Amino acid sequence: MIIIFDYGHGGKDPGATYKGRHEADDVLRIGQAIAKRLRDAGVQIDETRTSNQALSLEQRVKMEWKKTYDFFISFHRNAFKPEVATGAEVFVYKSINAKSKPLADKIQSALVNVGFRNRGVKEAEFYVLKHTRAPALLLEIGFIDNSADNQLFDSKFEELVEGMAHAILAVAGGKKVDTCPACGQGVGL
Repeated sequence: MIIIFDYGHGGKDPGATYKGRHEADDVLRIGQAIAKRLRDAGVQIDETRTSNQALSLEQRVKMEWKKTYDFFISFHRNAFKPEVATGAEVFVYKSINAKSKPLADKIQSALVNVGFRNRGVKEAEFYVLKHTRAPALLLEIGFIDNSADNQLFDSKFEELVEGMAHAILAVAGGKKVDTCPACGQGVGL
């Protein structure tokens, strides 16, 4: 199993911001924590960026084209109006791939199980979903402009990492079986 992680925004593009908090920083932090957990379990993870650098959507997609990946997962935090919207959601391309939807459902469940409001798995035509060859998902891990979602992101960070890693491992496989504290599922670790 080989997966490419895409951490949204970066460099001159901080993504959504709220009270000094930047989406680009949050998604890099959580994505790299999940990548480490998956690598420890024997899954190969490539990354579109490993620092606070800017990449265009086209550059991100072209990186995915260089290899045959089992999944492309793009990490984001949502924004709307300060303190109005809450919750997590996962997007897949409008013509749902048979592999992307089951993984999207597992990741969405992991996000909800740690306390995010369930905004569901949805279809979208986002550039990185439409133009990648691998089954692709775009994660919105809570609203960065909502204090409750940020509190959840920070206070349940390790549970989020474990829950999302376990969701991916349920599809990717791994080294041994264990039970995820966030999702209660037994999966490869």
